[in-house]
Amino acid sequence: DFLAELRAMAPDLMVTAAYGNYLPRAFLDIPRLGTLNIHPSLLPSFRGAAPVQRALESGTVATGVSVAYTVQAMDAGPVLRRAERALLGDEKHPELLAELFHLGAQLLLDALPSVWAGTESFTQGVTPQHELGEVTHAPKVSPEESRLNFADPGVDARTHHNKVRGFAGWPGTKATFVVRKEG
Repeated sequence: DFLAELRAMAPDLMVTAAYGNYLPRAFLDIPRLGTLNIHPSLLPSFRGAAPVQRALESGTVATGVSVAYTVQAMDAGPVLRRAERALLGDEKHPELLAELFHLGAQLLLDALPSVWAGTESFTQGVTPQHELGEVTHAPKVSPEESRLNFADPGVDARTHHNKVRGFAGWPGTKATFVVRKEG
């Protein structure tokens, strides 16, 4: 059984990244120092499965990455480190995601000495998310959302642009053009 094998390893700390499921209490209780998650958003903003895609789609002017302790609620644990990244308006999902995970890995490496020393832990040296702002959610993106409708008067060019940026890579975007002959 996986959990029994993991317990036998007796890890001090576990790290997750891009893990879109809830981890059971039996898993989270194994490492003595907890489980840290690298999450590509400025938590508590864009909690969930598609933080970079939803941030770009929304047209936000900044995003970032957080290293947070894992709890049994989606991306809701106390934040150990975070770094902001201003958005210029031309970033696309695949490249920005890779950049944020690279930055998150560096934040994690910077934090590890304090975690090992016990000066930062689940209860010490962290920031509860309610002190960092309002919670927003980033639900999983579906292929059905990828259609652009240029005939919709309620959707402007900037909104289409942001969706193309956010959905670049997967699922991509698509539109249908109808060409009519005059006369």
